[in-house]
This record gives sequence, C-alpha cells and structure tokens, in this order.
Amino acid sequence: MAIMLNVPDLAYIYMAAVQPEAWLIYVLVACEQFGYGLGFTAFSVYLMYIAREPYKTSHFAISTGLMALGMMVPGMLSGYLQQWLGYTVFFMLVLVLTVPGMVMIFFLPLGGDTGAKS
Repeated sequence: MAIMLNVPDLAYIYMAAVQPEAWLIYVLVACEQFGYGLGFTAFSVYLMYIAREPYKTSHFAISTGLMALGMMVPGMLSGYLQQWLGYTVFFMLVLVLTVPGMVMIFFLPLGGDTGAKS
C-alpha cells in the first residue's frame, strides 16, 4: 500500500518533464488519486490498529491530528520550494523524500498485542 501511495509520484515527474496532452494528464492524476486513496486508507487502518484502550478514541484523534499537521506544514512550504526548484526537480525531491517513510515501514510493530480486550 505504501508503494501504491508513493510510486505515482513518478507520473508527476513525467508530466513535469514532458507536458503531455490533457487526456493523459487526466489518466495519470486518476491513477495517483487511486494510489493515494489506498495508501491513506492503509495508514488510517494502521492508526486504528495501534490505538490502545482505554483511550482508543483519543489516541486515534491525536494520531490523525498529527498526520494532518504532517501534511499541512509541508503543504505551506511546497509552493515556495516548487518556485525555487521548478516542477521537475521538485517532484524528484518529493520522490526522494518518500524513502525515509518507506524504510520506517520495516520498523513498525505489526504483530502481537493490539491492545484490544480479550
């Protein structure tokens, strides 16, 4: 799911470099949105999985708030960064910056106690 979320960034590098026709842009953006939806859903399920009793709702709310902050702060700076770098280099940087998050997946606790009551 993480790959589905991040690989469509290659489409934006392609679109920035080639500037294809509109119909192809529509198809590539639709693929990116599909990948984003799958990746975002997987992340939301993981947040539900790690939320612990007795404050499961609070843990989930705080986690989603931190997730939103993690999208909002880079979003505020991305326009300035894109103007400085140009679209092609900007999307290449975006793709490179996904690598630490992909590596972190191998360190996530996925098994064992989920915190649910037996």
